[in-house]
Amino acid sequence: MEDVPQLPGYSFRDYNLQDFKLNPKCSYLNGHRFIKDSWCGVGKRPIDVMSSAYSPENPEAVDYDPSLTYGRSKGYPKRQVIPHYVLFAQKCLNFKAFFRQSVYNSPSEHHRIRHVNIIYFLEDDTLCVIEPPVDNSGFQQGKLVRRGKIPKNQDNDVYHWKDLNVGINIEIYGVTYHTVDCDAFTREFLLSQGIDIGDKEDPPPDAYTQDRLSKLSITKTIKKNTNSNAEDSRRKFLEYDGMVLTFNSTWNDDYYQILYFLTDDTISIKESPIIKNGKDPCKLLLKKTRVPKNWNDLPDSYPRIYLERSDEEVVEYYSPSDFKIGETIFIFGRRFLLLDCDQFTRKYYCNMLGLEQPEKIQYNTENIKNGICQGIATNNKNNICNFKKSRNTNKEDVIRKLYNHQKKLRYKISMAAVHPDDIDREFIMEYSLGDGTIKINEIGKKNSGRIGGCFLSSMLVPKKNIKIDNCDEEIPIYYTPNDFLIGSNINIFNHHFLINDADEFVHHYVENNKDKFTPELVKNIQDYFTNKKYKIIQDNKNDNKIQDDNKITKNNIVIEPIVHPYPQGRLPKGKICSQCDDINNERRKITWSDQVQVPCTLTSG
Repeated sequence: MEDVPQLPGYSFRDYNLQDFKLNPKCSYLNGHRFIKDSWCGVGKRPIDVMSSAYSPENPEAVDYDPSLTYGRSKGYPKRQVIPHYVLFAQKCLNFKAFFRQSVYNSPSEHHRIRHVNIIYFLEDDTLCVIEPPVDNSGFQQGKLVRRGKIPKNQDNDVYHWKDLNVGINIEIYGVTYHTVDCDAFTREFLLSQGIDIGDKEDPPPDAYTQDRLSKLSITKTIKKNTNSNAEDSRRKFLEYDGMVLTFNSTWNDDYYQILYFLTDDTISIKESPIIKNGKDPCKLLLKKTRVPKNWNDLPDSYPRIYLERSDEEVVEYYSPSDFKIGETIFIFGRRFLLLDCDQFTRKYYCNMLGLEQPEKIQYNTENIKNGICQGIATNNKNNICNFKKSRNTNKEDVIRKLYNHQKKLRYKISMAAVHPDDIDREFIMEYSLGDGTIKINEIGKKNSGRIGGCFLSSMLVPKKNIKIDNCDEEIPIYYTPNDFLIGSNINIFNHHFLINDADEFVHHYVENNKDKFTPELVKNIQDYFTNKKYKIIQDNKNDNKIQDDNKITKNNIVIEPIVHPYPQGRLPKGKICSQCDDINNERRKITWSDQVQVPCTLTSG
């Protein structure tokens, strides 16, 4: 293709070439303009001129191009220029120094020795002075001189790393710092730059700091010596690790386990996992901590309002010798009666302390039973005793719940007023036939000061002071519809209510299920709703009689209530009756006088 002349129709385009930019000839270098040789043409394609750079002066003698075999000649590699701030980035020279600060009006000292670090940053030739923190020094510590270029004379010449060395005085803003040492990097850097480094010096000690540290060390030594080897926490950890004294106790009719850890003499209290009384679980009553015997025994001068008590204020903590079955211990104001302990605890007291723990105490406080009376039945003693025997295998009556789903008996009750604020408080009581729970909602009234809503959430409500014969224990008997007679009083958690009314559904349910209720309740419901219907009929008759008696004729005068002052439509202008003047009914407004009875005399036709 190279022998084909460059004529239209004889040339072929290379579609892989997409760049047709011209290579610039003029450029800038270090602020000077120059012309650079072009080694490529349009689209950075090599030109034929570069291949003839190695040919002799006579272009006709070009027979062989050495660059095709040996490649183009390359110049010497140029050294990479690294800026100063990149070369010395995050590289610092650290010098240890001190300065003397005068102390006035002090009989114990005249000056204070303060040790500082002078840090020089090589990347921007800045310097700062930082004082290491010292406990209870009484001076402002930290960064004494902020980072910046520090002048060294009146000619505003700044400090350079060549001006720094060990054993010289450096004056910074009127304060003279004496350098005594430097770190390894600083020493290596200065030696590499040909600077001789002075010998290391010992900084003078601060008399005040040394005196305070000596007093503190004496106090720690005395405190360390007072602790005997018998009370060493490490020895107790190795000897008693994993050993716990367990006591069963009771507080507030609930059962708990008191755990005494012999490793660090701490006490933890958690709920007993065996006893299940139906309450919300409380896994941990007291976390692991040391318990004082008398936690209120503090001196009168102790600021207990804002300061927590520490080990120094507590006189005595509980020890294993203070726990004995049958006795009561006070833990942060709560009285715990110790009932029993495990076998390991008994062996520990017998072998280690030489004490015999008493036998287990039989403490019976089963006030809450697991039994739930299912169904609507009479409260006879035989059923209760039989239920008592099978209360441990109690299961939910699913058939009853499905059959009576969403069936509720509603009653209107009022609270027996013990306080004047409870007068005229009315409620709606709902009895769920599915599970026997009771829910009470208060009826809201205007200007009563109370917001209506839930008074008692849905729950089983037990009766008060129900004693059962022929049974060893008392069984809670819950309220059933047999107890809800109209006009009777019920006690719900020491709140007395009077049943005033019942829903119509109660009447229909009792009539259709008479076998589930007592005859007394059936008769009470029937009599109440019969009287209620009779009263409604009498009220309707009285209303009709009042409407019939609205027209009363006396001396040819009829008294009628004016419902509408004028009939619909426009009346002609004139007299309505013989004793009424002309009334123009156009654009007339109805006033309060239009609602009174107007006597009118009828005229004969």
